Amino acid sequence: MTGQEESTLPDLGPVIGRHPVDHRRRWVNAGCALLVAVPSGRLGAWGLSATGEGTPGSNKAVGLLLGLALGASIIAVTQIARALRGERGEYFETHEEGLVHGSRRGARGWSWNRVTSLHVDGDAVNGLATRLGNGYRIEIGLDDGTRLRTDGLAEHAGDLGRVLLTRCPHVALKPRIPWYGRAGSWLLVAAAACVAAVPAMIFYIVDHPDREHRISAGTGMTMVRTEPGISEAGYAFLSIGMLVCTITAITLVITYVRGRAYR
Repeated sequence: MTGQEESTLPDLGPVIGRHPVDHRRRWVNAGCALLVAVPSGRLGAWGLSATGEGTPGSNKAVGLLLGLALGASIIAVTQIARALRGERGEYFETHEEGLVHGSRRGARGWSWNRVTSLHVDGDAVNGLATRLGNGYRIEIGLDDGTRLRTDGLAEHAGDLGRVLLTRCPHVALKPRIPWYGRAGSWLLVAAAACVAAVPAMIFYIVDHPDREHRISAGTGMTMVRTEPGISEAGYAFLSIGMLVCTITAITLVITYVRGRAYR
């Protein structure tokens, strides 16, 4: 922090710990995920159009490739979104009397009694989840409406979580309702939209059959040329779309059932 930033912060006492957030790793994670998603998606789409009905073995291979591409794409999008939401040089700093959150834009501080909500979840050690930052989650709400979030990509995130829980016993034990507990029936509405999208794509395929064009070749001969109603890329796109909508609908229904436990 610069001297100007320090002068705008309240006196929060000695520093307990400093926890910079590694946003660079998020971009690396997103790049690695895209390196998996793009070739596996292209191979899966090619296999889907080339094998047709195919054999059980080939169908499993195509499904595995498409599933791998979908999972890697979700990871890439999530990591990019978190990197964009974060700030360059972001860090958390715990003091005896409060918390400081800062970045290259500046820093702000709050005493512990200004924390109104706190959620700490995870163990910070969980293989791939730790690499992605998903092994640990911290959400902090403050009395001025500020909401701070970080995850396992904060340095020594476990130590940060323990200090928060120790210094904020007035909110640490309050029950927290997750977003899917608050969403309610909107999850079913979204699931219904996904389900409706599947037959809509099927009807689109049915309404665009291959067309035959008869061309006179002279001397009484006629050539028949078949023009596809939908290109191979279109079939691949629609097939992946139906798969995504089906998986999303199932996930939303499961999430709705889980959310009912909080109501």
